[in-house]
Amino acid sequence: MLVSACLAEAPTPPPSSALSARPQPTSATTTSLPPAVSPTPTDPAPPTAVPLAAIPPDLPTRATVEGNGVRLTIELERNPMPAGQPTWVRTTIKNTEHDAVVYYPCGEAVPVGATIADLPWRPGKNLPNPAMSWKKDLTGGQGLEDGRRVLFFVAGEDGAASGCGDIGHVATIAPGATFRERVRWDGLTFRRLNPPPTASIDLVGSFSFDRGDPDVEHPPEDRHLLEAHLDTWIAGQPGVLIDPAEAVDIALTEPRLTALLATHDLRNGNGGVLLFDPKTGVYQIGLIEENVPVAQAHLVLVNARTGGIVGFVERNWDFQVDGFP
Repeated sequence: MLVSACLAEAPTPPPSSALSARPQPTSATTTSLPPAVSPTPTDPAPPTAVPLAAIPPDLPTRATVEGNGVRLTIELERNPMPAGQPTWVRTTIKNTEHDAVVYYPCGEAVPVGATIADLPWRPGKNLPNPAMSWKKDLTGGQGLEDGRRVLFFVAGEDGAASGCGDIGHVATIAPGATFRERVRWDGLTFRRLNPPPTASIDLVGSFSFDRGDPDVEHPPEDRHLLEAHLDTWIAGQPGVLIDPAEAVDIALTEPRLTALLATHDLRNGNGGVLLFDPKTGVYQIGLIEENVPVAQAHLVLVNARTGGIVGFVERNWDFQVDGFP
């Protein structure tokens, strides 16, 4: 049975004959603005913005790789991809052999993404406890140690854990058949953090699969892997934004937040929040009380450009609307 997802249509990617494929192993209360936090001597210096003029012309928008009876193609809507704006990729899997392709989707059939090389997140300050413990709780769920990541998801998804890996979905592509899917980058750094700077990335679409009878168990160590690589650029926004850990340092100077953190265990029915709002250009940092009839958010708002605290918000949090931080 072929499994597919219904996605909103995006603009058709422009044609390109350029290929780049490298086969791999098969309610707000405004407060006064505090001074911006200066890095400590152990902090990496803020990066120098790469000028947009550094982006080469005529970048490819399509990459194809083939192996073990499967042809994998990724087609990028545009290259470079503007930071802060959605960009779509169309993925195509063609079964060129006479038996079924068996794969195990968890969201996307072909995960597409990249990590920006040589530009790790700045860690901010080494704070005294308990502030350092609170900082680790607030930043720990965002995977900052994995670097600045750019990921594509099917419509309606943002990368929040779904648990589908525990269910064991199995899908097939019949002999000679083709499966297509559209996936979308939201223009932000994963997950719901500030837009990435101008940078060159190795955008990779990967497809892991077996061949044969879907009702027969296939050992994971025998699985085939195809990876299509596309030389891609991100066109960043002007200026340099403070990084998430630096924003948390600033938020922890707000006494209303620290008073809440002192009396609420973030690992016991109280979720930490560290998100970037692209509409306002501010970080939302704080906690959500979940062990109440209606979830309550307590959030410090930090301007990502100036480093100033611009508000403190306490409001209901609707997980269906606001998402899972």
